[in-house]
Amino acid sequence: MSRHLTFLPAALLAALLPLSGLAQSPAPDALDLAAAERILLDANPSIQQARAAQAAARAGIDMAGARPNPILTASVTSINPARNNGSAWDRPMDSVLRVDQLVERGDKRQLRLNAAEHNLSASGADLDNTIRLARIDLARAWTDLRAAQDIRRIALENAALAGRAADAAELRGKAGDLAGVDVARFRADAARVANDAQQAELELSRARLALALLLGNRIPAGQLQAGDDWPSAEPAPGSARPDLTAARQRLEQAAALRELARAQRTRDVSVGVQYEHFPPDARNTYGVSISVPLFLGNDYRGDIARSEADYTAAEQQLLATRAAVGNEQVRLQAELDAARARHQRLRDVVLPAAEKAARGADVAIQRGAMSLTDYLDTQRSLRSARIEAIQARADLARAGLLLRLAGDTP
Repeated sequence: MSRHLTFLPAALLAALLPLSGLAQSPAPDALDLAAAERILLDANPSIQQARAAQAAARAGIDMAGARPNPILTASVTSINPARNNGSAWDRPMDSVLRVDQLVERGDKRQLRLNAAEHNLSASGADLDNTIRLARIDLARAWTDLRAAQDIRRIALENAALAGRAADAAELRGKAGDLAGVDVARFRADAARVANDAQQAELELSRARLALALLLGNRIPAGQLQAGDDWPSAEPAPGSARPDLTAARQRLEQAAALRELARAQRTRDVSVGVQYEHFPPDARNTYGVSISVPLFLGNDYRGDIARSEADYTAAEQQLLATRAAVGNEQVRLQAELDAARARHQRLRDVVLPAAEKAARGADVAIQRGAMSLTDYLDTQRSLRSARIEAIQARADLARAGLLLRLAGDTP
């Protein structure tokens, strides 16, 4: 039997030609990337945790600036039970009221305040960096959802077309107009394409769940629908990298803590004033004392050595962060250039060629100059090119967003 047909029923031709669309339930309200970012800032758990850490760092300034509290001591000594006559105030026992105040030396309070202020600045930069990283995750999740929606639509169209073609082929097979092996091939192809559509449905559900998690489930996953407009692929001028700012502030904090550790060798002084009442001989007396620690057991060498190590670690962390930022920007720029070139080839060469081939196949099959198998291969190639173009567009948008969020060169 010839594989080229000279006549094709109108019903079969309608089944094979590309579908204009499928009836679907009303879509939920679309969420563009800007609206998603507003929800992200308010609902993302990681951002909320970073804000709590910043609040704790702000409280640390009050803690660092607090001065030592004075100590009030009241005591009664030299109590003689045999001489227990008279009022309590006139009995022969020593009543002492004493106040002690620790006086810090070596500028320790100011060093603590400096370290706390740098910690607050670093915590603010950490918050900014957490927001930046969350926006990166959002860019990936939103573009994944946007691409998954289009891929699902094309996969459903492809599955419907393959199913209708298989049904038509089966009718022709029963009429003796098509070989049984070709009917089986149509049916197997329809099953494979149906599996692709089911996988596309699964990928769409995964993309919705991933985006809903980032948004703190403020919008149920089943109601998430990305807007139609792709974000610009051209990166805007970046801002200062908050992770670099945080690393610099951590280094300044480590320097202040190192100076604070060295200042521990400057002895603090404890000054005391006391009032003493001891009738009948010395009814009211006063005293003053001063206390100075003796560094016989601990000279703070361990604290100083640890602060030196912490400073070295903070210094190395700054160098590593600066190098990582520079490498990341080079990598992201290369990825953007490659994504742009790939998208342009698909948009300007591959997809137009596939569409042209599909239009030619439509004419050829109507004239009986092409087999059904070749026609379906042409249509599948077109849909594959469309899916690849969607993925390339998503990659381009994602690469532009990531480079924009990478910030300025350090």
